Amino acid sequence: MNNACFDYPGRAPSGRGSRTTSRLFVTTFGIGVAAVGQLAYADSATGDISYQSKAGPIVVNVKNVYFVKGPDAVSGKTIRHLVFSSADLGAKIKGCAKMSCTDGDLNEGMTVDLDVGPRLNYWVVGNGQRIQYSGTAKPETLTLTIDTAQRVAGKLTIDDSGAGGAKVSVDFDATMMKEFAK
Repeated sequence: MNNACFDYPGRAPSGRGSRTTSRLFVTTFGIGVAAVGQLAYADSATGDISYQSKAGPIVVNVKNVYFVKGPDAVSGKTIRHLVFSSADLGAKIKGCAKMSCTDGDLNEGMTVDLDVGPRLNYWVVGNGQRIQYSGTAKPETLTLTIDTAQRVAGKLTIDDSGAGGAKVSVDFDATMMKEFAK
C-alpha cells in the first residue's frame, strides 16, 4: 500500500508507509492527550453575583468554578474551597503552592468555604478587588446535587442584599482541581 506522504519518485512502494503514518498518528495523539491532561481548566458555572456598592452596582457573570481543598487559615482544619469567577484562573490556581494563593488573582467573583463551621463563609469581589464584601450564609443556601470527595455540584443562592450584602444565584459543577498541604 502506498501513502502519498511517503511517496518518493523512483522508489518502489514498500508497504511501510501506512504503518509509519499510523505510528506517527498514535504517537502524536498520545502526546496530545497527555498534554491536555496536564492543563488547568475551569469547570462550568452559570449565574450572577450582584452587590450594591457605594460607587454603584457590581454585577459579575460567573462562568468558571474551581474546587480545591486545604487547610483553613484560622483553624488549620482541612476545608473545601470554591472559587467562582468570570475569568479563567485555572493556570494560576494550579500553580499555587498554598491555598491562600487561590484568591490572589480573583478580581471579579466570589469564594465560598465549606466545612468551616455551622455557616458558609463567603467573600465577594468586584472592580479589580476594589469592592469587597465578606459574609456568612446558612448551609441551606447551598443545595448540592453531587457531594463527593472529588466533585461538588449544585446551586448556590444567597440574598444578603437587605443587609447591604451580596445577592448570588449560581449553578455549578466542579471537580477537585488541587489539594493543598499548606
